[in-house]
Formats: sequence, structure tokens, C-alpha cells
Amino acid sequence: MDLEHLLAKITPLVQSGRLDNLVDILSLVSDVVDLLDPAMVEKLALLFEQLTSVSWSLGNAVRMASAQTAADSQAPTFSQLLSLLRHEDTRRGCAVALRTLNVIGRQL
Repeated sequence: MDLEHLLAKITPLVQSGRLDNLVDILSLVSDVVDLLDPAMVEKLALLFEQLTSVSWSLGNAVRMASAQTAADSQAPTFSQLLSLLRHEDTRRGCAVALRTLNVIGRQL
């Protein structure tokens, strides 16, 4: 490539401001690379692993609950829904949901 060809390609990018955006992105990536030390990378990897685990567990729970609900020919009555609270697993799930809402409320 000669210089004239390169300048012809870059000119529209400069005129539209896209080259400025590209430089800003490269600067941001450079700053992130400077901030990342081995401890930060390890924390991010652990966070990603935990997030993946939670999303998988939640996805499986929703699929199982959907399959069980779809297997019922009729919608459950209100008393049938309340009878689910007799199950220990249901109460544990409710406790997790309520505690999660409690923590979110405290952070607001």
C-alpha cells in the first residue's frame, strides 16, 4: 500500500469523527490493560464463573418448573399454590428470594 491510498481511506474516517472514536476506544483498552494485574484477572475470572453458575442454575430451575407446570392440564387453584408452601424446598426458595430482595432494598 502506498501512502496516498492509505490517506484516501482514512480521510472519510477523519471527516466523520469515526477516527476519533477509534482512538478513544484504543485509549480505553490501553487503560484497562494497565489496570489489570493478576489479582484483578483472578477476581474477574471468579466473578465470571459464579455468574455462569448462577445463570445455569436459574435456567435449569425455570426449565424444570415450566415443564412441571406445562404437564398440568389446568392452571393451579389458589389453594394449590398455597399448598406448595408446605414443601420445604419451596420455603427455602422463598427465603432466598426474600433475602435477595432484602439485600437489594438495603443497597437502595
